[in-house]
Amino acid sequence: MSMNKMFKKVLAVVAAGAMTMGMAMPTFAADPGKTTEAWITKTYNTEAGKAEKFSFTAEQVKTGTGIITTDAAVTMPEISFTDTETGTTSKRSQITFPTYPEAGKYEYTVKEIQTADPAVVNGDHEKMIMSGAEYTMDVYVTDGATGTEISNIVVNKVKDDAGQTVTGKGKVDIGNTDTNTFNFTNTYVQEAGTGTDPTDPDPTYHKFGSLNVSKKIVNANGTTTTPDDEFTFTATFAFPTGTDASTLGGIKDANGGDVTLAEGGTYTFHLKANENMKFTGVPAGTTITVKESAAKNYKGSAVITINGTQLTPVSATKYSTELTVVNNEKLGQKQNTVDVTNTYNDVPVTGIIMNTLPYVLMIALCGVALIAFVGFKRRRLQK
Repeated sequence: MSMNKMFKKVLAVVAAGAMTMGMAMPTFAADPGKTTEAWITKTYNTEAGKAEKFSFTAEQVKTGTGIITTDAAVTMPEISFTDTETGTTSKRSQITFPTYPEAGKYEYTVKEIQTADPAVVNGDHEKMIMSGAEYTMDVYVTDGATGTEISNIVVNKVKDDAGQTVTGKGKVDIGNTDTNTFNFTNTYVQEAGTGTDPTDPDPTYHKFGSLNVSKKIVNANGTTTTPDDEFTFTATFAFPTGTDASTLGGIKDANGGDVTLAEGGTYTFHLKANENMKFTGVPAGTTITVKESAAKNYKGSAVITINGTQLTPVSATKYSTELTVVNNEKLGQKQNTVDVTNTYNDVPVTGIIMNTLPYVLMIALCGVALIAFVGFKRRRLQK
């Protein structure tokens, strides 16, 4: 037998032996579908900057078939947020499991404690919307070399944040990554314009509410006037995450009447001279846009204060045009006011608008000069 053939036979025997040993030896690769730790996520919505701490419970299920009922308490984390964390913020924290007394399946019902720290008493001007989510957490325990050990943890969502039963597959991601869906979402909402303490609103709130739009009319020479002309405004509201028009009992007008928004969050109202529209019940952080429709022979301008800070005044460039008074501004905790002034352009009996009269006169003079020039030339030609 040649050396080449012998070498090939040796390689074949070695390969066969390796395959046999591989089949006989147990695998130690981790099962990607299993996990031995669990992380919980808290998502917190707030535009008012409210520092809060949230807690959770994991109640062991003691009835049912196929589960261990021996006491095995799980320690749930607390998750805190500072008053500088505004908008939507999410944080994760790890659940601590005990040393289990025996192998088998342990089942827990995980919920959020329905009181934050510090507690918020829901009232007319603020509200804490707690999560009504509920999860079933199954912990599978096996006997290991040195005692019991967790072999897998499976969490299924039973109810959503609104407390409604979840249909279909409810298994969630419990890992320490941004894909974690073992989540509870809370929203703190404060009414715009109430100040730093919504339980004792600022004096300006009683005058201006969440948002106040006022109207004044002057003549072109700056003198105040009070004609009966009516002006049309459209306000568009876009509410912060976790809130809507009804969160604080519904948006109201100055008389406490309901303000019903149309599709797209718009509301149309009308103002005459020295009238105003005061909105209440609007959550802080609501983005608003206010427009005044074009009015013949009027030019609009406005002074705007948002969250206690005066913005750059706005003004239409010409008469009889629409004015965007406020464009995508967020209502704050402090004063939010829009003071609109419309300047009336006097129209004399002749129907010639005063600010175009000089141009009309110039054209007329040019016409007279042209006629005189033509007449002068004609007389010279005749001579």
